[in-house]
Amino acid sequence: MKFTGKYIFRIIKLCSLGLFLAALHVIASDSCCASQSETSSILMPLAVKSMVLDLANPGQRIVAVGARGHILVSEDDAQSWHQVETPIRSMLSRIYFKDDLRGWAVGHDAVILSTEDGGKSWNLLSTAPEEERPLFDVIVTGDYGFAVGAYAKFMTTQDGGKSWEAGELVIEKSEESSEEALKDSPDDEESLPFDYHFNAIARSANGVFYIAAEAGYLFRSNDGGHTWKELPSPYGGSFFGILPLDGETLLAYGLRGNIFRSEDGGQSWTHIASGTKSLLTDATRRPDGTTVITGMAGVVLVSSDSGQSFSLQQPNRTGLTSVVNTCADTLVVAGERGPKIYNLSGSTK
Repeated sequence: MKFTGKYIFRIIKLCSLGLFLAALHVIASDSCCASQSETSSILMPLAVKSMVLDLANPGQRIVAVGARGHILVSEDDAQSWHQVETPIRSMLSRIYFKDDLRGWAVGHDAVILSTEDGGKSWNLLSTAPEEERPLFDVIVTGDYGFAVGAYAKFMTTQDGGKSWEAGELVIEKSEESSEEALKDSPDDEESLPFDYHFNAIARSANGVFYIAAEAGYLFRSNDGGHTWKELPSPYGGSFFGILPLDGETLLAYGLRGNIFRSEDGGQSWTHIASGTKSLLTDATRRPDGTTVITGMAGVVLVSSDSGQSFSLQQPNRTGLTSVVNTCADTLVVAGERGPKIYNLSGSTK
């Protein structure tokens, strides 16, 4: 079955029945707090056990984002967490830090938040709930940055993330398609010809940007995100993330446990066995070179050979949406029951 429109949108960030029920609980719970501001987040004693969709590790702290506009901060390598106030209640799907202090979070209602103090306080920069096009990822390098999301939503900043405006992903036509595509037009660029979802954006160490998208689409930019090329896709299912490794090596992952590896910047791909059919959600590389990928149903995949093979760990059935390293050289995973420390032996606490 091919999912399109609002159906795939629900799959992308809720990912499982458990997360969907958690989201319904979020909506119901908000009705009991009439004394609070109707736009700012609600400080809740059990926020640490609520749904978390993404993690980041700026400096000596870890920051988590998720349901109800919740943002959690840990300053002791995930041993304890405290919730900080945010100016919104929209679900937050992704967080990115440019350095130890400056970061951005994006989510539903096309929300973009910023922090200048490592996640202790947040400002609302942009929102467009009337569009019904949530943002799924964000990245800022130097003066330029991009936020991507549902139905090909693409936003840009040219002042280091201080302000954002609607943009357009410009596709540079390949030589193979140019002859037919240019019969009626002399241009060698075109706007994106569809409205599939952009699920993730990443940047390699050598400055190349990549976008992982719905329906098997992958894109690459060699010029700082000004123009993009569509990469040959190894399958027709959706990608939910892309992890640049050394040189031109990439890992792309998505639906039904699919992992693909490229050693030439996405020009060709090899399917990597994962041992699972669960949706894969996030990935990180540890200081020792070990690669870790998380997924639904408690999936944790570990590779010690730069993604050429993976071993499957599945300590429980709790859906996992994100993974980061800590300063203590451990891992933190997060999902429908909040953030937890994870040991590669397969245990959480």
